[in-house]
Amino acid sequence: MLNKSKLVTIISLLLLLVGCTEKAEPPMHPTEWLEGDAEYSHVAKIAETGIDGCRACHGDPNDANDYYGGNSGVSCYECHESGQSGHPVAREWMYEGSENFHGQAYIERGMDDCFRCHDKTDGNDCQICHTDWLIALTTQVN
Repeated sequence: MLNKSKLVTIISLLLLLVGCTEKAEPPMHPTEWLEGDAEYSHVAKIAETGIDGCRACHGDPNDANDYYGGNSGVSCYECHESGQSGHPVAREWMYEGSENFHGQAYIERGMDDCFRCHDKTDGNDCQICHTDWLIALTTQVN
């Protein structure tokens, strides 16, 4: 016959085994990581150091275009329809009639907002569609 202390020990061990089936990991990022305007957000980190370091966990470190989740299982595409760019889906970002049009974002937030991620010295991203006026504007901002 089992006494109370042995029974409690057995039940405790069973609960421990059943209750701890997943490995507990400390949070990898600060609590405000997903708050876009926060000081320690992923947006601020990417603006500071670039996005390449994210691939170690969120993609394939050997594929510059892979941000589909990697070992973490968390992909940029879960929140950003255009993936690692962070922009709204391209058909909205590039369509002048859309409320998410990049030109409207530029008007509301200014070029410095673009420069949080885009290199303001080369203008290559913008020059694909925009010509001389952007070069003059970028030169003035420097």
